[in-house]
Amino acid sequence: MKTFTLLSLVICSVFYVNYAKDVPLIRLNSGKEVPAIGLGTWQTEGPEVIHAVRDALEAGYRHIDTAWFYHNERDVGKGMREAIDKGVVKREDVFITTKVWPRNMNRRKSFDIIKNSLKELNTTYVDLVLVHWPLPFGRATAEVYKGLEDAYDNGMVRSLGVSNFKPQEIETLMKTAKVKPSMNQIRVHPGFNQDKTVDYCKKNNISVTGYSPLGTGAILQEPLLKEIGKKHNKSAAQVAIKWQLQRGLVVIPKSTTKQRIVENFNVFDFKLTDEDMKRINSMKQNKIRDFWG
Repeated sequence: MKTFTLLSLVICSVFYVNYAKDVPLIRLNSGKEVPAIGLGTWQTEGPEVIHAVRDALEAGYRHIDTAWFYHNERDVGKGMREAIDKGVVKREDVFITTKVWPRNMNRRKSFDIIKNSLKELNTTYVDLVLVHWPLPFGRATAEVYKGLEDAYDNGMVRSLGVSNFKPQEIETLMKTAKVKPSMNQIRVHPGFNQDKTVDYCKKNNISVTGYSPLGTGAILQEPLLKEIGKKHNKSAAQVAIKWQLQRGLVVIPKSTTKQRIVENFNVFDFKLTDEDMKRINSMKQNKIRDFWG
């Protein structure tokens, strides 16, 4: 019985690792690499997110996104630990992103928040830490970012970045930053292309992660996405995710349903045509206020 269990564990581990190899890696300006698709975990806590993280890692995901503000870092860590204990992954196989909420923060407090995140996630380092939102005054954001740089200098963090920053806010931060941001995580989905910010980041060698890639869910009923999906034998959600990947973005769809988690990951066996991309790019652009994220 023990031999059978061990053999099954080895077979499963090999299967998951091979499946994960389908995911392209994006090289950051820090020299580190991030898997192009990850699991978003906003608004999920407890057993729900524990199971989602474990299921995602079993499905082949090697990138998990969380944040101090989500209040779920401990549960994300538990889900990852379950996958490690099952032999699905090793810690070094998984790219973990977390974020520091900047309000009422300073250099020391942001450093301490990262220390606490490591404790909650049950890890000695995180791969990427972001300033979750820009503050109204650039000086305040700069102080928070210095705390991230201190964590980077102490080996607690492999790469640094920002979230929800516009080009002018990145420009302001860069005047004082010692470590160039590697990533800007922003809301992106069909109908909300964020071309200006994406183009700026690409020009300045800052990678982009798109959160809320399926919007509020309404875009899944978008006739164009359904039409293109039917042509490729894929869902509208898979088309929306693939569109981001083919733009060169990292994408972090969120789901707590195992079937949807697997479906969102299963986007590497087809390619959108140039005409598909052009039509999606040309969808009517919505005026959306970024919120939380």
